[in-house]
Amino acid sequence: MKTVLGFFVVVSAIAALSAFCTLRWSAAHPPVVSTDSHQWLHDQLHLTPEQHAALDPVEARYAEQQHRLMAQLQAANRELARAIGEGKTYSPAVSAAVAKIHQQMGEMQKLSVEHVFEMRQVLTPEQGDKLLHLAQQALEGSP
Repeated sequence: MKTVLGFFVVVSAIAALSAFCTLRWSAAHPPVVSTDSHQWLHDQLHLTPEQHAALDPVEARYAEQQHRLMAQLQAANRELARAIGEGKTYSPAVSAAVAKIHQQMGEMQKLSVEHVFEMRQVLTPEQGDKLLHLAQQALEGSP
């Protein structure tokens, strides 16, 4: 039983370290890829200047909300790191911290999906369908 518990503690520690490193790397490297991919998306949809202008406040609101959620995710990861360091076992504090991380990740996914549908309101029906198709492909991991 101790071996199984030890295994889960090690796996949790590795997951926390991976999340920490990913977030640390993300903070050190501004979202150039994200900006490029976002520009790619706008290019794929052949947006008009009017649509670009209409999307500016949508994009600004999304960026602000995404930044807020990322900060909350980072705080949840720090909470997990503390719980692991203090408890040295898969304690209720570790479990709660993991649940909080999952909650934040879910909120980020929800925000992204809501953003797609908010963008769609500015697009023509054809562009909107293409946006949904591109989002579906991205979620499926298709090229």
